[in-house]
Amino acid sequence: MAIFLMKPHGCRLVGYIPFGGTTVGFDVTQVLANLPEGGVQVQACLEQECVRHPAYPIHSASFSVSNAALTDPEPVDVRVVVRDHGRVVFDHSTRLDDLDEDQPNGPGCEPTFFSAGVRATPEGDLIQQ
Repeated sequence: MAIFLMKPHGCRLVGYIPFGGTTVGFDVTQVLANLPEGGVQVQACLEQECVRHPAYPIHSASFSVSNAALTDPEPVDVRVVVRDHGRVVFDHSTRLDDLDEDQPNGPGCEPTFFSAGVRATPEGDLIQQ
């Protein structure tokens, strides 16, 4: 449930979101489709902020990585590494130049969030969505 409080100059305060930052959604479903269940680990990084976890369920692996320190609409570097029983089966990095901007408290009001999405392909690419 969002809480809307009016602030001076037409800004709203939406919920309890104190800071902005950048979030990238990662979809590695296609890479995992041909790997056996169990023993698969995925690591995704947004600049220096990384998330690592087992890939379960194996056929639906979408998740996000957030970095509150990235508060400018500058390009960001992302990386995905997929390991199957310790063996690297996917390792690719790319630079995302086009981030979406969102200001939930209204135009010109803090915080500002930036976001993007990438899809890992079996061919070894990261494609911005």
